[in-house]
Amino acid sequence: GRRGVESASTRGHILSRYKHPGMILIIIGLLTALCKWAWSASSAAKPADGRHPIELLEHAPNNYELASAISWLLPILGWFNRLEDSSNWAWLLGAKDNAQWWTPDAPLGWIFRVLNKVDWALYSLTGLRIVNMQRKDFLAKCAVLDKPAYKLCEGDNSAEGFRLMLDACEADHISATGRMMLNQLMNGWIDTRVAIDNYCRNHPDVTATQIRRPVIIIGCPRTASTFMHKLLAKDPALRKPLFWELAIPSPPPDPTTYDNDPRRELVSTGFKSFDSISQHFYTDVHKYHYFGVDEIEEDSVLVHYAGVLAMHGIAFSGDSPYALWQKRPDTKEAAYKVHKKVLQILGTKWPQPVQWLLKAPTIHSCFLEELLKEYPDACLIVTHRRPVEVLPSWCKFVLSPMCATLWKHGTKKSLARVKALEQLELFERIEETIARVRQTHGRQMFDVHYDELMKNPMEIVGKCYEHFEMPLSAEAREKMQHFVAGRGMSGHQNSKFGKVSTQEHADFLAAVGLSEIEVTERLRVAALPPAERAAALKAAGGSNGQNGLVNGLAKVNGAH
Repeated sequence: GRRGVESASTRGHILSRYKHPGMILIIIGLLTALCKWAWSASSAAKPADGRHPIELLEHAPNNYELASAISWLLPILGWFNRLEDSSNWAWLLGAKDNAQWWTPDAPLGWIFRVLNKVDWALYSLTGLRIVNMQRKDFLAKCAVLDKPAYKLCEGDNSAEGFRLMLDACEADHISATGRMMLNQLMNGWIDTRVAIDNYCRNHPDVTATQIRRPVIIIGCPRTASTFMHKLLAKDPALRKPLFWELAIPSPPPDPTTYDNDPRRELVSTGFKSFDSISQHFYTDVHKYHYFGVDEIEEDSVLVHYAGVLAMHGIAFSGDSPYALWQKRPDTKEAAYKVHKKVLQILGTKWPQPVQWLLKAPTIHSCFLEELLKEYPDACLIVTHRRPVEVLPSWCKFVLSPMCATLWKHGTKKSLARVKALEQLELFERIEETIARVRQTHGRQMFDVHYDELMKNPMEIVGKCYEHFEMPLSAEAREKMQHFVAGRGMSGHQNSKFGKVSTQEHADFLAAVGLSEIEVTERLRVAALPPAERAAALKAAGGSNGQNGLVNGLAKVNGAH
C-alpha cells in the first residue's frame, strides 16, 4: 500500500556514503530526543473543567515556539552543518547528491539530509518513522474547533481542513524535516485561531473596528505584484501588515509601542531556525520571496488560521483529499471571517476607519466572490505579465528550497512536470475567476501590466489612485519616488523580476513537457469573459471542453 518499499540495493545506497554510522545515529537520536522534549514541554496542563488548554488562550502563541525553546541548540546545529564546507569533512558530508537542476545551490544541511534518509530507510523497512506528527494531540485541538462556540458560520469546516492537512502531512513523500516544520506550524496556526476567537469574544468592541476600501493586489503570482505592494506601502495613509504581527496577531499592537513590540524579537528568534536547517536556506528563499520580521508580508497567513493553506501545492500532492478540500469555495467563508477578525484586531488601536493594503495572489485571486462578501468595497489591483515568463518563474519557486525541504530526497525532479501542470491549472483558475468577477465588479478593478509598470511606475501609481479616487499625498509621492529611484527599483530589476533569458524559460517549459503556445493559449482562453470562454472551449473540443483545447494545441505543436 502506502509504504512503497524500496529495493535492497536502494536501501543500501541511502547510508553507503556515510562511513561513520555510529556518529550519525547519535546525532539523529539527540535531535529526536530534543524535539520530543521541546514538544512535550510546551504542552499545558488540562484545566479542571475538562476544557482543552488552548481554550484558555487569548494572546496568540509564537508559531516559532520550538525554535525559541531550544534556541541554545541552534548555533550547535549550525556549526555541525558548516562542517560540510570544510575540506576535512567535505568528502564525507558533501551535498552533491542533494543538488537539483532547478536549485543547485539550496541543499539542506547535512544533519537534516541524514535525518531524512535514515527516516525513509526505517519507514521502508518497518513502516516506522523517526519523526511523527503529533496526531492525537492535534486531533484534540481540531475537536475544539468543532464546538459551537468556535463556529464562525454555519458552514465553518475549519476543523475538517486541519484534519485533512494532518493526513496529507503523513503521506509517504513528506520528509522527516518537512514533518518537523509542518507539525510546528500547524499547531501554531490552530492555537492562534482559537486565541483570535477567544480574544474577540472577550473584547467584543474589537469587531466594531471599521475597515474601509482595502486595497488588494490580485492576479497571477510573479507578475510584479510584490513590487507594486512595496511601492504602495510607502503611502502612510495605508495600513500595512508586517510579518511579526501576522504571525502573532493578538493582543492588538499599539501605535505608540509598535516599533518596540516584544513580539518582533520572538519572531526574530524563530527565523534563526532557518540557519539550523541550512546555512543557505534563508538566502535562497529570499531569491524568490523576500521576507523579514519588519517587512510587509502577504496576508495569506491569515487564512491558514482556518485550515486553508494558500500554497498547499508546495507541500502536498495536487490530488490529495486536502487539496480537493482546499479548492472548494465553501471552505473559504470561515477563512475570510477569520481574515477580517485578525485585521480588526490589528487595526483596533489605529485611527478609524482603517484602509489596509493587502496582497495574497494565490488565494484571493481564486476566491474573489468569497473575499468580496467580507470586503464589498475593496479596491482590486490586477497585475498581468506574459504567461511564458510567469509560469516558469513560479514553478521554480514551488520546486525551490521550500519544496526541497518538505519532500523526501529523490522525488523532487520527478515532480517537475506534475507541479508545472498543477500550477498551470492554478493560473487558469485565477484568470477564470477574475474574468467572471469582472462582469459584476469591473469598476472596482484596476489593471497593471508588467512592462508599463517597469517603464514608468509613478505614472501607473497616479492612474491607480485616480481610478479609485484616492488622494495621493505629497509625502506618499515623495516616498514612492525615493523607493523607485533607490534600491527598490534597481534591486527589483536585478532579482526575480529582472530580465531573464527567454531561452531559460523555453528550456524549463520543454523540460516539463509544455510549450509556449499551449501555456499562452490556455491562459488567453481562461481570461476571456465567461460566455466567450465557453464558446472557445466548445469550438476547440466540443463537449470535451478544456481537454479538447489542450488536444487541439497538441496537434498545432506537432505540426510545428
